[in-house]
Amino acid sequence: MSGHNILQQLSREPEMDILDPGDAGTIAVDRTLGICSVVTAGAETRKIASPERAGIVISICLKTDGGDLTITGGLGTETTAVMADAGDCLTLISIAKGSDFVWSPLANNGATMS
Repeated sequence: MSGHNILQQLSREPEMDILDPGDAGTIAVDRTLGICSVVTAGAETRKIASPERAGIVISICLKTDGGDLTITGGLGTETTAVMADAGDCLTLISIAKGSDFVWSPLANNGATMS
């Protein structure tokens, strides 16, 4: 893979989906530029796994709204994100914070952070 067209090559990858672990599950982050499309059947929670290095980008999107989705797990200065409507999407990037790595919001379309 050559560096001059890395984004084009990544966009052709069929395996960008990160599996939704279901209610009370942990979203495993095993790649960068992955998308986790979540379906809820009521008020549900997900935890995002702690990043192992800086520079990982992940998007979590509420695909089907059966109830609010609460996301927790190292979200930088915020502790939770709540998605209430289908189409809400939160894109995170992992950053170094002291000697740890945490998630920091990169883009937010509809999630309430607190």
